[in-house]
Formats: sequence, C-alpha cells, structure tokens
Amino acid sequence: MVTDDGKMHQEAPYPEVLAKLVNQLRYKPGWQFYLGDLDRGQGSKGLTLIITARVADSRHRDQSIAVAHYMIVPAAAYDRRSWTRWLFEQILLVERHEAMEFFALTLMPEYRGQDGNWYDQVEHPFSPSHGPGNPYLVREVGTVEDQRTSFTGELHDH
Repeated sequence: MVTDDGKMHQEAPYPEVLAKLVNQLRYKPGWQFYLGDLDRGQGSKGLTLIITARVADSRHRDQSIAVAHYMIVPAAAYDRRSWTRWLFEQILLVERHEAMEFFALTLMPEYRGQDGNWYDQVEHPFSPSHGPGNPYLVREVGTVEDQRTSFTGELHDH
C-alpha cells in the first residue's frame, strides 16, 4: 500500500537477537556499541546502532577524538548468523571511514611553516565526505565543503 504522507514507513519485530549480540559484542579498546530509537537528523528516526569510538585524530595524530556513527537497523527478522554478519559489516564501514581519513600522500616533505614548526604537505585523496549519505563512500575528494559538512548537512569550520 502506498501512503501519500511524504514519509517512508517500515515495521518489523524488535530485533531481540540483535540486542543480545550488541550486548555481547567486544571490539577494540575505546569502542562501544548501543541500540537506540533516536532521531538521526535529516528527518530520519528509528532504531539505530550507535558505534562510538575514541580514535586518533587524522589531522592531529598525536591527539584523539570521540566519534559516533549512526547505523540504520534494517526492518528485518534476521537470524543470529545474519545479525552477526550485519554487525561485523557495520564495523567494517566505520573502519573504512577511518582508513579514508588516514590515507595520505606526502607531497612536499618537511617544510617550515610561518610559525617556525616543521610540517609535511600531504594530500588526502580519499578523505571522506561527512555530509548526509556519504560517510562510507570511497571516492576521490570532491570539495572542501564535502569534507567539512556533517551528516546533518551543517558546514563546519574544520
């Protein structure tokens, strides 16, 4: 049945098997996994796997940052094996995003900046876009705005 309210509708039983797996899941130190029914922005809300991780900052590698990834839980009645695979694939998406953040090519090694410090000039050819719908897509860099736009569509300074 097609509704004309301008919204997508899906239903499925609450994924008890997934909830149990999320509680059992252990990965890297500093990584945590939660299920929550939340508003993900962009007019999207519903059951979400939230993956939070403390990772090295790709631009200031001596510092760490906390990141959160919101993964839409499919409206499906999967079995344990399928939910386990789905969880693993969500982790791989986050790892792909981090790999795109860190992959860099040195263009001009060690030059002295105006502040007197030494820097490498690097290119990040696969720096991930952070805008709506793009954080896990591997592609060559588009624009600076692509890199600075959050998943909610807001443009950030850095």
